[in-house]
Amino acid sequence: MIFRILFIGIIYGAILFTAYLYRTPIVDWLNQGGYDQLPFMFILAILFSTIPIVPFTIFAGIMGAKYGVWIGALINWTGSVGASIIFFILSRYFFVESFQRYIERYDKVQKVDQIVSQNAFIAILFTRMIPIIPTPIVNIYSGLSKMLFRHYFAATAIGQIPGMIVYAYLGNKLFTSLSAFFIGILIYIGFLLLIIPIYRLWKKSG
Repeated sequence: MIFRILFIGIIYGAILFTAYLYRTPIVDWLNQGGYDQLPFMFILAILFSTIPIVPFTIFAGIMGAKYGVWIGALINWTGSVGASIIFFILSRYFFVESFQRYIERYDKVQKVDQIVSQNAFIAILFTRMIPIIPTPIVNIYSGLSKMLFRHYFAATAIGQIPGMIVYAYLGNKLFTSLSAFFIGILIYIGFLLLIIPIYRLWKKSG
């Protein structure tokens, strides 16, 4: 587990370093085209969040760099929530058996059961804010369960807000201020350090 996290960290670090190294041509490219491309970017956000042709975090950072923190965060949020809805609908109504077989291969599915059984809304909210369980597993499990869609949607919509803002902020600051970029990372780490104890207290009280 530690080696996998380290490997992912190295890969993303290399991508970020390369982006910063070639920031001038990238910024020139980002400045091409204006808000007339926005509808297309919303569609791309849902596509890349559903099918990771490119890592969604990279796309989310680019949106922050191109459109600013708040519009970029809105694009990212739309893509993430849109993909979550798509997976929920597919796993509940169309590919039940296929997704059931897929999720059964996940060796910690009982952990998901335990968390969700305490309070579905709070469980989904925490899993969106903290990377406790892989997102596809959360989406598919929720669709296969008896969870109400309105609870799933509300928890997902709220829980995705912090992460999507952070991605847009980091992408925006990577090309303008490297110090602000690292400050943003520290703020997000601080947010996680605050949320994780709250999650553990809730889990123990269940």
